[in-house]
Amino acid sequence: MKTKILLNAFICMMFISSLKCTAQDSSAVTKNTSVKTIWDIPHKTFRQKWMWIHRSIAYKITQERTVNYDTAYIKSYYKRFVITVPLSTRFLKFSLIDSKSGNKLTFAPNLQYSLGISVSSRWASFIFNTGVKVFGGASDIKGKTKFQDYQLNLYGRKFTTDMFVQYYSGFYIKNSRSYSNYLSDKPYAIRADVNSFNLGVSSYYIVNHKKFSYGNSFSFVEQQKKSAGSLLLGVYYSYFDVNSSPSLVTSPFRNSFDSLSFIRKGHTQNFGLNLGYIYTQVFLKKCYVTASLVQGIGGEYLIYERDDNSTFRHLIGGAGKLHVRLGVGYDNGRYFFGAMGMFDYFLFTGKKNSTFDASYGKFMAYVGYSFSVLKAEKKLLHRLKLIDY
Repeated sequence: MKTKILLNAFICMMFISSLKCTAQDSSAVTKNTSVKTIWDIPHKTFRQKWMWIHRSIAYKITQERTVNYDTAYIKSYYKRFVITVPLSTRFLKFSLIDSKSGNKLTFAPNLQYSLGISVSSRWASFIFNTGVKVFGGASDIKGKTKFQDYQLNLYGRKFTTDMFVQYYSGFYIKNSRSYSNYLSDKPYAIRADVNSFNLGVSSYYIVNHKKFSYGNSFSFVEQQKKSAGSLLLGVYYSYFDVNSSPSLVTSPFRNSFDSLSFIRKGHTQNFGLNLGYIYTQVFLKKCYVTASLVQGIGGEYLIYERDDNSTFRHLIGGAGKLHVRLGVGYDNGRYFFGAMGMFDYFLFTGKKNSTFDASYGKFMAYVGYSFSVLKAEKKLLHRLKLIDY
């Protein structure tokens, strides 16, 4: 509580100082038109030095940047404030594969679709979950899934990075009916005891970054004016963990699996290089379709613990990751709408023991509008004495 009070007091002091500084230091009132770097901002007196910190940040955010892309192909909205209302869902699912027989059990969460609010500007993008659930699977058929799912996508001019942290509790076995021993009236076996944790990062270098824009289809801060594509190069890493009580393979499925598949808990780490391609087709001037396919090739490290308390550890090569990204939309420069999906499939390659295939992703349908805020931004910064020096 004391920490919050001190923090709020500090923020208030900064705000008050920024409002009153010029009135007490006349040298800050004079507009300096020769400022080319942050070191040209007045910083001689104590108050100037105090304000120099805040003014430097404002200068970096608002300064004009050199255009490093082909304007015949890309139009930037970085000087606008973009608000999007998405209807979205996220997921994490996996399959336990018996390498000896080829049989598998596919564990899926009970998905739900909810409304959110996405706010984007030239330097940051945030998505807020409103908590408004639109619809989801019937809990009596698929059980209940509790989850925390955080996915962050950074779309730069030359690099793009996807990061995720996921925790899911409660799954149903999607392919239950494919086994003759499953005789229940319900279509799926429900496993409320299964918990899974997944985290990772993938990064890509956009070779044709001067003509191709990720921001067109996935962050809505740019417009692809002409069709273009790019080769993608990068790296990836993921950590996948699962546990259950009892093991993941229970009755009536146990007769179809080798005892090596009776895994109670385990984790895998997957890492390697990315190579792929992305392309945006523009049609009717304001409509577009984007598709991307990236293949990851690398290795994996596995650790399992079975029902009989035996363990298995192995480092092998040849594991892979398949990344698929799709987008379709309409953008007239002010309002836009469309849909996008992003999916990652981690393909593990255990041959002597059981292994996992895991996948995660998200789907989103959206409508949005971009606002010009340059005048309001400039007026606010003047009132705060952050650009009037």
